[in-house]
Amino acid sequence: MENKEMAILIEGIKKLSKDAAQLAELLEKAQTLEPEPATEEVPDKEYSLEEVRSILADKSRTGFRAEVKALLTAHGVKQLSEITDPKELAALVKEAEVIGNG
Repeated sequence: MENKEMAILIEGIKKLSKDAAQLAELLEKAQTLEPEPATEEVPDKEYSLEEVRSILADKSRTGFRAEVKALLTAHGVKQLSEITDPKELAALVKEAEVIGNG
């Protein structure tokens, strides 16, 4: 091997060694850091029947009566009072919030 080739090889090994040391240092730091806490899913707000009725009435008054009726039909009911599950009411509100916002 010629001197020039040997010098290039030596420099490459030095750089590789330096890069490996930096990588090891970064890995050590990452290992000691506390993991970020998992984001907790915020539970849906619970709505009373009266609150949902008010929200849907506002949508109906602003020209979205057919959409509100379609929402109720999609939930398998003809009248809001037929829904008793709080989760179902929350889902209904979520779906109603998009009406008129698109």
